Amino acid sequence: MRVSSILKGPRRVRRVAHIARKGASHGLGFLISRLDLQRHLPAWLRIPRRMGELRPEDLAARLASVLEELGPTFVKFGQMLSTRPDILPAEYIRELERICHHVAPFSAEVSKAILREELGAPVEELFREFGDEPRASGSIAQIHDAVLPDGTPVVVKVRRPRIERVIEDDVAILTFLAAQADRVEEFEPLRLPMLVDEFARGITRELDFVAEAAYTHRFQGSFEDDDRVEIPRVYWDYTTQRVLTMRRLEGVHLSAVLANEAAAVNRGAIAQTVMDLYLKQFFTLGFFHGDPHPGNILITERGRVGLLDFGLVGRVSPRLRRELAVCVMALGNGQLELVAEVLSEIGRVPDQGDSEELREELVGLLERHSSVPLEKLNFQDTFQDVMNVVRRYRMEVPRDFVLMGRALVAISGAVTQLDPALNVAALAEPYGARLLRDRLTPASVKRSLTSGGYHLGALVSDGPREVRRFLQKLQRGLFEFTIRHEGFEKGLTELDQTGNRLSVSIILAAIIIASATLLSAEIGAVNLLGWDVSLLGLAGLLFGLILGIWLVVGIMRSRRL
Repeated sequence: MRVSSILKGPRRVRRVAHIARKGASHGLGFLISRLDLQRHLPAWLRIPRRMGELRPEDLAARLASVLEELGPTFVKFGQMLSTRPDILPAEYIRELERICHHVAPFSAEVSKAILREELGAPVEELFREFGDEPRASGSIAQIHDAVLPDGTPVVVKVRRPRIERVIEDDVAILTFLAAQADRVEEFEPLRLPMLVDEFARGITRELDFVAEAAYTHRFQGSFEDDDRVEIPRVYWDYTTQRVLTMRRLEGVHLSAVLANEAAAVNRGAIAQTVMDLYLKQFFTLGFFHGDPHPGNILITERGRVGLLDFGLVGRVSPRLRRELAVCVMALGNGQLELVAEVLSEIGRVPDQGDSEELREELVGLLERHSSVPLEKLNFQDTFQDVMNVVRRYRMEVPRDFVLMGRALVAISGAVTQLDPALNVAALAEPYGARLLRDRLTPASVKRSLTSGGYHLGALVSDGPREVRRFLQKLQRGLFEFTIRHEGFEKGLTELDQTGNRLSVSIILAAIIIASATLLSAEIGAVNLLGWDVSLLGLAGLLFGLILGIWLVVGIMRSRRL
């Protein structure tokens, strides 16, 4: 992939130049060499390789600073990377978790124009009241307080104008950079193309407020019978891809309760409700609120626990739920070997990895942490230790499993701070037992038989036909094999460069020899400092000199003498 394939117009050219300058100004110019980007950039975009001394311990902080300054897309990418401790070391996770992008709110008039365009009527007709000052402003959207004609207080989330074009350009550039990085041995374990693809799909969903509204509505329906929980109601008549309208929840954030800044509340009841709320999501619903920091959890005026911001939602597959149930029950029974075995099977260990050694290390890790009293257990450190093992063995685990682990760690830490006497394991055990029992119910057995019968029937009915097609292709000589050699393209490119330089060298030698021969010819002879020389031969020598200097400079800059 060449950079010209993503530079569609001057807008992207300027963006690439800006990214290059930002990286170089923070001492990351050496990455240009490692990623071999110089040969993809036009001469006017190339940057110095050395931009001051960079210590290895500074790399994480400087990378986070660059992402923070590059705008909303790169900030969102950095925040997504911070949710992957199974891939990045802890020091990078810490720095990436801190990044944020402070953007000025756009004017209320722009918001009103977008609302009129999306909802088909002036704001004065849509709402009884509409706050000109936004409640909050982010890199993707900003939120206004409003009141519906019937007096219902709501919040209106409006997407920033033209933000989708900025994100489209930046995602294309990230895709190119990830493809380049994947060819470098040091970057290969990071699986950057997979991460960028995952990020592209996630941010596309985040731009579509209908998707966020659907998840919010789904959560609201799942907890509408639980009088301890409150989820904002979505007003679909006031919601489009660029506008999201939800009921406004009033109360204090969990962060204020944790900091003892809120009025007197029943901390024990809140802790149990919050923990139960997330355990139900993990083990029963099969989907969960993926960003449970205390700012997104509200204690309403009626004492209920409210959830906000469903832009990030994870999914727990039925198989993963069953595996988690086994882990919970095994932990309760002290069967640490079984827990380690299940954890090692949730992900995939590369062929060169040692699965038995991985399980033994997980058992040792579990033994060390399980002996610590619950009120003294640091959930963050425990989770990070598990992720360190996963990363060391290059184990590929589902993203939603890691996201769920982070959510569980955040919630467990918060509820333990609210009520140190709360037994999280005791709350989780009934969910695990119920999930295992449900596998033996007639309805569950019926579903398993239906699914297994379908696949078995498809194999019996389609198998003979597919075998016959295979034999026919083999008989007619139509059977083909595809062989792909990883990293071969770079070798071909370097061979092509070597051939080009050799060709230029041969042409240069021919020009110099011919020009030297013409110097003494009488064709176009001129007197130069008392010496009769051929003007044509002199011009040829000057051209050869310039060409030779250009060739030497190119070789010196490539540092491949």
